[in-house]
Amino acid sequence: MASRRAAAAALLLVAAVVAAAAVGAGAEGEETTGDAGELDCFCDCMKNQCMTLGAAPNKFDCADACTQGCTQIGKQGQPSDKDFCGF
Repeated sequence: MASRRAAAAALLLVAAVVAAAAVGAGAEGEETTGDAGELDCFCDCMKNQCMTLGAAPNKFDCADACTQGCTQIGKQGQPSDKDFCGF
């Protein structure tokens, strides 16, 4: 029970970090995985924030948290139910 609460708290933290990072970066135009290798909000969150947490998150929990965080700041969340950015 305590580990589920810790994981939920960690995922909430990820959503807050995504929101703060996007606000700090400002509006930078269309978000896609471009030729320069830039990640969209969802994949950036999955690859660089959520799945790297020490609470052993799974891709489904991270997809939910990242989608919530990205949509709160006006960015696209998970493109499809089967897209986990390589996880």
